[in-house]
Order: sequence, then structure tokens, then C-alpha cells
Amino acid sequence: MKIAPTPDSENERQKSLESMGILSTPRDPELDRITRLAERIFNTEIVAISLIDGDRQFFKSRINLGVPETPRDISFCGHAIMHDAPLVVGNAIDDERFSDNPLVVGAPHIRSYAGVPLSNREGYKLGTLCIIDSKTRNFSESEIETLKDLAHWVETVLALRYSERSQRQLLADLDAAHRDMMIDSLTGVWNRRGLEELLAREMTSSRIKGGSAGVFMLDIDHFKQVNDTHGHLIGDKVLQNIAAIMSSCLRDHDIVGRFGGEEFVCVLPGIRLEQTMYLGYKLCNAVRDQCRVSDMDGNAVSITVSVGATWISSETTDLYEPLDVLRIADEALYEAKESGRDTVRYRALDSHGSLDDLKG
Repeated sequence: MKIAPTPDSENERQKSLESMGILSTPRDPELDRITRLAERIFNTEIVAISLIDGDRQFFKSRINLGVPETPRDISFCGHAIMHDAPLVVGNAIDDERFSDNPLVVGAPHIRSYAGVPLSNREGYKLGTLCIIDSKTRNFSESEIETLKDLAHWVETVLALRYSERSQRQLLADLDAAHRDMMIDSLTGVWNRRGLEELLAREMTSSRIKGGSAGVFMLDIDHFKQVNDTHGHLIGDKVLQNIAAIMSSCLRDHDIVGRFGGEEFVCVLPGIRLEQTMYLGYKLCNAVRDQCRVSDMDGNAVSITVSVGATWISSETTDLYEPLDVLRIADEALYEAKESGRDTVRYRALDSHGSLDDLKG
């Protein structure tokens, strides 16, 4: 028997799988629907959606399998995730990788197997959709194509479940060390890593459910001058104050984070294109009116921000990655600063949203 190998990027793959929050969770009716359909289409004894987790393969959905998991090292699916193409075994007894495998010589006495690797948005292979029989079988090209179509359906459902998890759920799922890695220690909001992960979730949700979101990049005007004139302690108070203002003036499910230095990012799910400029100016006005920071002599320090805005929809999420969206928002921010600061500029991802739409 050949023990199932592990990918070179196993640590990264494992972290990506764990971050999705889909392991050891209750049965999913939509995934069960897919496995039932596969059973009918292929008239096979066993159908499973397996997730390769550490030293086990966990069955997220299963037909005619009495156990929720099996060891990874004897799994067929552990071999399947090593390749992009489906793994097809017509007779396991004749295959040196599996001929003396415990799952072949003992229950469930596997003879034929076909498994299609399942990937997430980051490109890591999570597991497989597989069909298994205790009799030998020659799978046709048409059958493999149908299995690949069903596997794509599984990937879509897993991506949707991942995107539905809220910021609060994400925080609850993270251990203390991982949580610290995603939260900005100075301001208590998301850091760049957390922002990029949550923006990726919103884009996945938009693509699947047809939603939209506004994305804003904010920069504190003349922040270097604040630090040079008043010192870094006052500068830190400004950063903390602005983070608190943005968090309080937006909705609970809006995403606020510090991108780095004096730059912040806000992601506002569900807003319409025509609301984007209004909400950008709302952020500007909130900082200008509410930022209450005094210098060492008790004098108020005047603070404003410039805002670059863009907008994502289901039409754009297939064309852009999260870093592309942030880059375009940053380009709009540059225009705002060039226009005199304390203002908002919008840049569209594509022709689906233009500045003229916002002026209409």
C-alpha cells in the first residue's frame, strides 16, 4: 500500500481549510442534496464529500458510509488532492497503490473509485467529491465530466457557507494567537491581514448571492505633520480616535480596519452604487466633526481625512481579486489628496459603475 502523500504547501492548505469554518459542523442540506443526486446519477453504493484535515479525512456529506471519518494515510482522497485531474481507479485490487489497503481488503471493500478534487478560492485543495463501489467499474468520459460538474456545485456551496460567516463568528472561531495576528494592536480594529480575508469573503458572497459592497480607503491628512509637531503619542491618539469614530458611525456588520500607517479601509456590504459618494462624505464629516484630540497644552488638533471609494458587485467579483479592489480604491484616494484633501473621489472597477452614475 502506498500511504497518501501530503502537498508541499500542507501547512498553508490546512490553515486555509480551518479558516473556512466548515470542519466538524452539522450536516448541510445542500451538500446532502448533491450526494443524493450523485447516488442516483451514477447508481453507486457510496458517495462522499470528504475534507482532508490533518491526519483524517472527514466526511462532510456521505451516502452509505457508517463512519464520519477515516485515517488520512489510507484514504483514496488523500491521493486525489495531489492532482488537478480526477483520480479514477477501475479496480483497486490491480492498483499497487491500493491493493492491500485496509479499505480494499476489508470493509467497505473498495474496488472502484472516482474522486474530483475540491478547491477553495485561494486555490488549495480541500478534499474531494467521490463515488465508490465494491465492484469493478469502467467510468466513461461523460460520467467523469458529470462528476466534475457536481464537484463545482460543491465548491460553490462551500464558498457560500464560508462567506456567510460574520466578523463575530470569525473572531469566535480563531484561537488567541491567530486572533492577535488579525487585529491591529493599537486601534483594536482589523489589521491588513484581517481586512484582506474579510474583503475576500464579501467578494465571494457578492459573486454567489448577487450582492454589492462599497470599499473605502481613508488616509489621515498631513499625519506626518501631526507626528512631527505634537509627537507620536498624540499621533497614536488620533489613530485610535478615528478607528473608534468609524466603528461607531457605521453599521455593526460593516468592516473597519487599519490598512497600515495612517491608512484605514472600510467595507460596507449591501450598499447601492448611488450611495457610495454619500457614505464617503459621511466618513469625512464624521472625522472632521468628532475627532477630539488635544495636544500637550490642551489645544485641539484639527484632523481631516481623504477618502478613495470604489464599489463591487456580482459583475465585477469574477474579474478582480481583493488586492485589485484595494489598489483601485487607493488610486481614488490619491486623486482625493491631489484635489485638496478632506474630500472623496470615486474610481469604478469597470463600466458597470461610473462617476456619472453617482451624480445622476
